[in-house]
Amino acid sequence: MQEILDAVRHETVAGELACADAHAIAARARVSPQKLGRLVTDETDVRFNRCQLGLFGYGPKAEGKSKIVLKAACIPEDIEQAIRAKEVNGRIACQDAWLIAERFKYPRLGIANIVEAMGLKVGPCQLGCF
Repeated sequence: MQEILDAVRHETVAGELACADAHAIAARARVSPQKLGRLVTDETDVRFNRCQLGLFGYGPKAEGKSKIVLKAACIPEDIEQAIRAKEVNGRIACQDAWLIAERFKYPRLGIANIVEAMGLKVGPCQLGCF
């Protein structure tokens, strides 16, 4: 685990670790993002930022700038159907949103924008942030 923590410290900037970097570290260490998230939370003061779905870490929360998600103006029917198929109690798991983005070759942030326009929430987070 020390090697993972060393990699986290190496990628951390101003006490924050970007979601993409966390996932890359988890992949290299062959651990789940959730396990890496728990390790970082339990063993460090590092905070995650720059969610790949745009949900947090992009500016001061007090100023309403922490997330960059906007409601999509257009929702492709096939993507909406795929999201609805994974929806549980008004939520879609982060991992499912990523898989839908990959399946439709659509940007992750674009999927988050569609989820927002559909009035759904994303969760749980793969890193355990929400």
